Amino acid sequence: MQKLQPTKITALLTKLAKGKNVSLRDLENVLGLDAVAEYEQLWAVEQDRRKFFDNKPTALAEYEGMLKRADLLTARADKALTVNSAKNLRVLANAEYDAALAHIKQYVAENEDGKVWLDRDAFGALGQARLVTSRSTQKLTEGANAKVSKEDIKRTVLQTALDKIAAEQKAFSESAEGIKLKGLLAKLNKQSRGGGYT
Repeated sequence: MQKLQPTKITALLTKLAKGKNVSLRDLENVLGLDAVAEYEQLWAVEQDRRKFFDNKPTALAEYEGMLKRADLLTARADKALTVNSAKNLRVLANAEYDAALAHIKQYVAENEDGKVWLDRDAFGALGQARLVTSRSTQKLTEGANAKVSKEDIKRTVLQTALDKIAAEQKAFSESAEGIKLKGLLAKLNKQSRGGGYT
């Protein structure tokens, strides 16, 4: 196993932050083959996750359609010329929203993975939950659908290596050997400054 060098790791992180490319060979040179294997494993997980969201269940497509109809009715109500027209359209929109809410609550209750498709709690008070795959302006977050780029994965691998080095250094500095070494270094430092030998 090769010795990890924080300055080289930090240089690669800086390169990524500037939008420049960090190749797998760069990762291998700085972190070793284990880091490349970790990167490839994380990228495979990301690809599987993306495939999961490409296959939207029919019940969720129906829910999305219900929301779209309710949103269109609400938009029409906002532009209605008469108060009665607006009121009638809002009643229809609210009925569609209520039906959609009942539909998604039933789906989430019957399907354990249903929650990962939603941008918020279907049972909460934050408004109508949207699918994370939706392009609606009312969607709160990307949620589990947020795409992770190859650069993000490289950044994660590099940051994990830096965190590991920091944890090992902290553990060593707090160990008996680390404390002893720190004392010896302080003594040598004092002697080199003209403190003489004791």
